[in-house]
Amino acid sequence: MSKPAVHLDTPKARAKAWYGSLIKQHNLVNVVWLNLHPVVKGEAYRSAQPTPWQLKKLVRRYGFKSVVNLRGAKPHKPVWALEKRACDEMGVALLDVSIFSRRIPDDTMLLALKNAFEKAPKPMLMHCKAGADRSSLAAVLYLHWMAGVPLEEAMKRHLRFWPYGYIKGSGAGVIAAYFEAFLAHQKVHPDADLVAWSRQWRDRKRRKAFEEAFRKSRANPVADFVFEKILRRE
Repeated sequence: MSKPAVHLDTPKARAKAWYGSLIKQHNLVNVVWLNLHPVVKGEAYRSAQPTPWQLKKLVRRYGFKSVVNLRGAKPHKPVWALEKRACDEMGVALLDVSIFSRRIPDDTMLLALKNAFEKAPKPMLMHCKAGADRSSLAAVLYLHWMAGVPLEEAMKRHLRFWPYGYIKGSGAGVIAAYFEAFLAHQKVHPDADLVAWSRQWRDRKRRKAFEEAFRKSRANPVADFVFEKILRRE
């Protein structure tokens, strides 16, 4: 059974939503550090989850015409309801795409993200929760698909701890491992396409085996503790 949608039609409901967003979903942290950076200056930017007032300020400053929300459409979550309301009030398009920080994407996820990039009016803002992991994945793909930057170069620019906070030794390091596996495949098959290659990850057992192999061989328990328990990344 689906969870009921959050409504913002009364002061009490809005106050409850703000509390749920800022405290329960840890959006308060982003008031201090929004982790905002350009992907393609003047065209596409990446950040953590903005509060509605931050989003309105960003729209005024950068002229954003669209927001690509990498956390997916979640009407039952206060943070999504508040963002949707702010976008509607400003006439900014909100495009929701579900991708993950500890799960490698299959072709359906990649196509949904690529479609959002192509459809989103520019300039656009893409964001996840902390602006570190899913935003890094999406920024790599934006540079590769939309700006024609070679995948390896796009990885060097955006899969970094500084200034984005991406931790390769954490569970999110599987993102880098995923891209590296494709690049290794591409050396043998120069015409390989990332989307077509990623179709294999629809197979849950195959995907889980890849992710488990990464955790056993490369994941750092300390980094993962910071990632999971302190930063509470999604």
